[in-house]
Amino acid sequence: MSSNGYTPNMTGPQPSNLITAGTAVLNTSTTASAANAARKSITIQNQSTNVLYIALGATASATVFHFSLKACTATKDGTGGEVKVEDYTGLVSAHGTGKSYTVAEFV
Repeated sequence: MSSNGYTPNMTGPQPSNLITAGTAVLNTSTTASAANAARKSITIQNQSTNVLYIALGATASATVFHFSLKACTATKDGTGGEVKVEDYTGLVSAHGTGKSYTVAEFV
C-alpha cells in the first residue's frame, strides 16, 4: 500500500509495448535488427563520432540508405542522431565508419 492508501493492481493488463530482451545494447554489427513480425516500433541512436546510415530491408551503405543519423560530438555522449520507425517488421541494417549505436525494439 502506498502512503496515500492506494494499492495499484499489479495483476491486471500489462503494457503491450514491452521492449524485447537484450536489444537496448551497444551494437557494432551491420544488421541492426533482424526481421521480427511482432515488432511495433524500433528506435536506433548513433553513439559514434561518425555518421551512421540506416537502411530498411537492404544492406546499408553510404549511398544506399533511408536515414542518416548525425554523429555524436564525443563517443557515446547521447547527442547522436536517432530515428524511430513504427509498423516496420523487416530487416534493419546499419553502415558507418566505426559503427556504434543502440537499438530499442518494441513488440
